[in-house]
Amino acid sequence: MNRIQRYLLRELLASFLLLLGIVTAIVGAALMLQFLHKAPELGLIAVVRALPYVLPEAFPITLPLAFLVACLLAYGRFADDNEFTAFRMGGMHPWQAIVPAILLGAVLSLGTLWLNSDVLPWATLGKKEVVRDQIQQLIRALERGASTKLTLGDSFLMSAERRESDGAFKDVQITFRGKADESGKKKGSADPLAGGPFDLRAERAWLWLSEDGELLNIRLEKLRSVRQDTRLTQEEGRLAIELDQLVSASPREKAKDEDQMTGEELLYRLARGSPNAELVREWEAEYWRRIAMGFAPLFFGLLGAPLGLFSARGSRASAFLMGLVVALPVYYPLLRLGENLAIGGVLPAPIAMMLGNALLAVAGGWLVWRIVRV
Repeated sequence: MNRIQRYLLRELLASFLLLLGIVTAIVGAALMLQFLHKAPELGLIAVVRALPYVLPEAFPITLPLAFLVACLLAYGRFADDNEFTAFRMGGMHPWQAIVPAILLGAVLSLGTLWLNSDVLPWATLGKKEVVRDQIQQLIRALERGASTKLTLGDSFLMSAERRESDGAFKDVQITFRGKADESGKKKGSADPLAGGPFDLRAERAWLWLSEDGELLNIRLEKLRSVRQDTRLTQEEGRLAIELDQLVSASPREKAKDEDQMTGEELLYRLARGSPNAELVREWEAEYWRRIAMGFAPLFFGLLGAPLGLFSARGSRASAFLMGLVVALPVYYPLLRLGENLAIGGVLPAPIAMMLGNALLAVAGGWLVWRIVRV
């Protein structure tokens, strides 16, 4: 690597690190607000505990975007100051000016692949554990008689008029938004209320955690109304709701969803297969989504470097806006489209998930060809 290439690499690194900090702070704050919206019951200590698990989710989005804008800024300034003209007059091939962006993009891609494969599943499980601990504390506080109301995100709401001397809650209303094939039925419960979703009223209710802390148990007397596709009235009912059904940190979270598996776990599941074809397609889509997003910095560098040389006269604000246009309305929607096509079985997962990267590669290759021809 010659002196000018090292100079470009330093410029890229300086711009990238600054932009990464700014964009990550913005996106991280938005993700934290989204997490708190889905788990509003979290206390201050739980929020502090959740922060290290929420912030890593921002990097697969902010790292490629920051690198793209850094390329636009560094190479735009390189051309605007006529340094690129001097570079070519010195007899150096234009491709050599783009090499630093490709090399740094490759290094960032390796880091992003590791992030997607190992760090993000760890962060997802960590968030789930934080919310689970908080839910357990809230339920135990309710058991001790500290309150007559329990709200667990959008999943569960219980309110009572008062607490009686025998520990029962009087005039209870319960809303649960679980799924009909989950919760207490997995633990052997035969009660028709075990699955949810439902809204109900009961004259009296008792609530407690199971010994292993995995189930929220509720015993009800004189149910006056129940909605679970039908209406019924009965003298007594029992609910056994898995805490996993109440952990709503992510709209896709389940007991062990594909976004909670490491890359090795996903490969193991894919190698074993499953009779559920849709589930296999979800695993494939998740696996190739991580690979596609992992290689995003490399392809963003391939596009951003020549695009910066062409947009030399643009301002810093226009470079940032151009980066947003490439990433948000183009790349990430294509990634989402590819995921839907892969899960729906319309296209094989490797092809569907690489649509965005292929577009960046074609556009970047065409721009490089234009620069070489000039």
